[in-house]
Amino acid sequence: MDMSILAKSERQLLVLFHSDSELGKQCRAQAEASDAKALTIDLKETKITGTEWAEIAEMLGKNVFDLIQQDHPTFKNKYGDTKVSLEDHDAMKVLENHPETLVYPIAIRGEKALQASKTADISKLFKPDTGEIEKK
Repeated sequence: MDMSILAKSERQLLVLFHSDSELGKQCRAQAEASDAKALTIDLKETKITGTEWAEIAEMLGKNVFDLIQQDHPTFKNKYGDTKVSLEDHDAMKVLENHPETLVYPIAIRGEKALQASKTADISKLFKPDTGEIEKK
């Protein structure tokens, strides 16, 4: 299985974001302005496979469904206003086909990953030897 997009290097900060998201654009800019060697991936232009979404969710210690913004118009259009819960396989398909529903940008460095609910969150991964992020 080729996971080249998720190559886990301590020397590189990987940021997954959607450019329709203001927070995503801010996180990309912060990563690119940092001293870290940043690889930013705009999900509007680069497709992430369901298997990769599953791997990302596992790194975060979450279910794939937890990565989806349920109140996003695209998600509501497909599933309505009622709260739903999707199995991982269905959630992977949502993210694969509608990456704009990603709830927060995701930063990965080595074996450490986090969701950035605010721009400053990704700075926790700027230094490769940071101990602030718990390894899952």
